[in-house]
Amino acid sequence: MLTRISINNFKGISSFNTNELGKINLLIGKNDSGKSTIMEAGYFLFRELYSPPKLNEVMSRRTNLNTGPSELWYGYKTKSNIVVKATFDKLHLCWEISLSPSGPSYFNSTFHQMRLADSDNIMNIGTTSYTRGFSITQSSGRGRIENMQTDDKSKTALSIYASSLAFIDCTLKSKTDEIEAILGNIKISGNDAKFGEILNDIYGKGKEWEFIPHPENPSERRLTFKESGHLKYFSEFGDGLRCCVGILGTAISLENTALFVEEIESHQHSGSLSKMVRHLVTIARENNLQVFLSTHSMDVWESLHRGVYAENESKEKEEFRCFLIERNANTGEATAENTYDVHKITKALSGNS
Repeated sequence: MLTRISINNFKGISSFNTNELGKINLLIGKNDSGKSTIMEAGYFLFRELYSPPKLNEVMSRRTNLNTGPSELWYGYKTKSNIVVKATFDKLHLCWEISLSPSGPSYFNSTFHQMRLADSDNIMNIGTTSYTRGFSITQSSGRGRIENMQTDDKSKTALSIYASSLAFIDCTLKSKTDEIEAILGNIKISGNDAKFGEILNDIYGKGKEWEFIPHPENPSERRLTFKESGHLKYFSEFGDGLRCCVGILGTAISLENTALFVEEIESHQHSGSLSKMVRHLVTIARENNLQVFLSTHSMDVWESLHRGVYAENESKEKEEFRCFLIERNANTGEATAENTYDVHKITKALSGNS
């Protein structure tokens, strides 16, 4: 499990550090406080370790614009390296991105393992070269993990975690093909009845779902839900149900890894949100998932603190972390205060902190 992350010079954050991550992590704060950037740093660190993404995936995840390479750096100050450090179980990892002497369009992305006995003594376990988003991998994937100086059990756990983690953002509702692929895997795994019960509990529909040929293209099978005795194509449902299917469908398809979800409250009524969050936590426990949620809504905090954990304070202390994220707009320094103080959180969200 990821227990600590620190960030320097990445996107809108000049510096950030927390060493209190748990199984269920809620990052709550105002817009533009750095919540998404923190989750991106954690997600792409493990992507870089196991299956290096093209650098433009990192730069343009939240926009369809062609972004400049320098936009990865805080304040466009490319003379200092981007550094993301993390602790996974007992492994200390370090990811650095630097400009290459070849020119401003060339990058070197280097991964290190920091030895436990001496954090200043690091071992290079792989470097990836980038040219405007295209990557030439010199050492990546399982090879990097195998080169680490650690035991086989830690290598296996890290390999599974890094190869399977998922990031879900607000564009999910428009990705019908991806959601249908997720539910296709659920059908194959035999979890379709269980998943149908979950959807029925949240929305009163979805208990019966199937893939049937599309009338205008019989060779193409499309996802349908039965509603009032009639089959209805998934693409016809509202954004709330579509987002929920994507989020919980992804969660139920994963094991022993992490799920990052931006603004889980998007398009949700407070009642459906509360039930969705409860089911997500249950799935996380069953599938050994570490969950990261970002939000600027008190409804998500209510769903967890006063919903999931309302009558189980010991379980809350064991697995739930609520981080109030604040960022100094002048310095770029972001902080994460682990707090359950509703008054403090409310003030921070309203701008009166």
